[in-house]
Parts: sequence; structure tokens; C-alpha cells
Amino acid sequence: MKKIILTSAIAFLGIGAFAQTTAPAAATPTQKADMKDLRTDIRDKRQDERQRAADLKDGNKTAAKSAKQDIKAENKDIKTDAANAKADGVKHPINKAKRQIHRQNVRRHG
Repeated sequence: MKKIILTSAIAFLGIGAFAQTTAPAAATPTQKADMKDLRTDIRDKRQDERQRAADLKDGNKTAAKSAKQDIKAENKDIKTDAANAKADGVKHPINKAKRQIHRQNVRRHG
């Protein structure tokens, strides 16, 4: 009898704990647009970094300097997009965007 009462009490407490948790909120259209812009900016920055490395390897310093300016512009865009996403309620938008890019690349190439 003691086991039945104890087991039912634990079950009720467990059900009560699960009933109080909230479901994650669905992303709003503005959050989705902000994250898409952020992912695009991060991809562009990575492409510029690869181009800069290739230009430096080839000895083309003027092209590398231009790529560096592009990287700085992308960094500004990333910061503004991250601030917009954060204002819309996205937690850690840059890290989240990097994870999303990784997942998309793994699905595409994996």
C-alpha cells in the first residue's frame, strides 16, 4: 500500500511539473527575416575572408585591402542585424545564425 501511494504521489508531482513548463514560442516573421539577413551577412563575411586570404597568398595587396574594407562593412551589418534580432526577442542571434549555417551546410553536403 505504501508503494502505491508513494508512486502515485511522485507521478502527480511529475505531471504537475510538466504542466507548468511553457512551450517555446514560434518565430515571428520579423525574427525570421532578421535571422535570414544575419545568416547572409555571415556567409558574405566568410566569403570575403576567403577572398582576402587568396589575394594575400597571390600577393595582390590592393585587392586584399578592398576585401578588408568589405569585411569591416559586413561586421557593421552583422552587428546591426544582431541588434535588430535581439530587439525582436532572439537570444544570442549571432551564435544561433552560425549554428543554422552549419546545419544547412551539413544537410546540403552531408
